[in-house]
Amino acid sequence: MKKLLLPVLLGVAAAANAGITDRLYDFTDAHYRANGVDPTKIGGRKQAPSTSAVIDTPFFSWQRNVRVIGTSGGYGANGAPNFFAVMGGLGPDSFTADAKGVQAKQIAEKYVEYLFPGRNTDPVGLGALRQSVVLDNSNGYFSANTLGLWLHVWISYTDKAFNTEDGRKMLADLKQKNGLANDGTPIIKTKSEIDNLFSKGFVTKSQRTDGLRYAICPIIRDPREGGIAKDAFLNFTKKADGTPLEPVFLRAFGNLQLFGTW
Repeated sequence: MKKLLLPVLLGVAAAANAGITDRLYDFTDAHYRANGVDPTKIGGRKQAPSTSAVIDTPFFSWQRNVRVIGTSGGYGANGAPNFFAVMGGLGPDSFTADAKGVQAKQIAEKYVEYLFPGRNTDPVGLGALRQSVVLDNSNGYFSANTLGLWLHVWISYTDKAFNTEDGRKMLADLKQKNGLANDGTPIIKTKSEIDNLFSKGFVTKSQRTDGLRYAICPIIRDPREGGIAKDAFLNFTKKADGTPLEPVFLRAFGNLQLFGTW
């Protein structure tokens, strides 16, 4: 019996360690440069101690001793909940002037973070979002995107979505499937929903050319078994009364933090 029990316990310990090492730390200056990003040009880079980060001993040589505790939730390309941290913003001139910088910019352009401004708000702003973001984490994100680089793309509904029979039908279907965002429009959860809406002219896609064009927002690869630390907290989209718009993120975050499982 003892011979059978030991491998099981070792397996549990290995899983726990793996989860803990998936916690998010800021990268060192050397690691940023080695991967094509000039660290001096990162806007809003995480520092500790602060409200969103603490000083902690990193697990790897490419990490700074700045562990991020402010966590955000977003839908993956297929609509599944993902958790990530905002490390900072980048502009077109934030990449190093070498082959690594060219490659980093190509990666940032490939992986899109879709943001959803509320109606009658800044159409390319980071505040007043009507719902949680959608992260296109397809196409080998974890193996190809070391820093967690993203292109910001803002999604807004067009008049055609509300003023045509086809548009109203599609919005009604989305409302029944996903519920409503804070501005009364249907929530969008997947990349395919965005692509479908865009192909029919029911949403627009907007970008910026300044320091908010790109973001460094690595996703927690495996948030189970300690990937969500006990001192971490979740930034989530709230309704006007302060309750969560999309409770799925809060429930999953709580389960992962308390029990190490989805």
